Amino acid sequence: MKSKFLALLALSASFGAFAEPVVMSYDGFYDRMEVINEGDYQYARVGFYLKTFESAKECELADGKIMTEKQTYPLTYNERGQLFLPFDKELDTHKAVVVATPKYASGCQLSMQIEAKMPQQPITAAQLYKVHQEFEELLPDLSGFFVGKLMSFLLPDQHGIQLHFNTAVPTDVPSDWQCVEMRCKVKIDDTWQANERKLVDGNKLARITPWIAK
Repeated sequence: MKSKFLALLALSASFGAFAEPVVMSYDGFYDRMEVINEGDYQYARVGFYLKTFESAKECELADGKIMTEKQTYPLTYNERGQLFLPFDKELDTHKAVVVATPKYASGCQLSMQIEAKMPQQPITAAQLYKVHQEFEELLPDLSGFFVGKLMSFLLPDQHGIQLHFNTAVPTDVPSDWQCVEMRCKVKIDDTWQANERKLVDGNKLARITPWIAK
């Protein structure tokens, strides 16, 4: 078992483009979850996804597990290739690896996304303002002290938030939102901070991500 575990660690270090299964060190996940855990974030989090190399589409998984030298645990994931990792100091201490087996032969890679999951109820302008604020705080926190504090000019500009809907964009969204297919880009105004006006149905939202300038 030990030799097999060391071989998996070697794979996770190289993380080759055509590696199947995809093998990743748990400590990278843990470090980012620790930032969320230690911060005062009501909505913001980091989502972990497997995407195909060629088209960055969702990578469907056939199997997944979390392994240490002595134990193996099931990996929780969904049909969109999103990984749900436990925040576990023991796994970090024991140098666990995450092993994900795609359903198909196309190569997959890890994508990490700052995002927010909202309650399934009408979402107010004040809540969207809070999400935007948390995104602005989280990006430098995840970038570490050197970039986040000393070289903040290297961080991308955040224009607002992006609302990702489960299906087509509802017809009743505000006219000044920039919407295409299943997504809307929304500028956040300071006047929204205490505004309890209901803007969107949380049942129709898949997630919210930052609107980053390119």
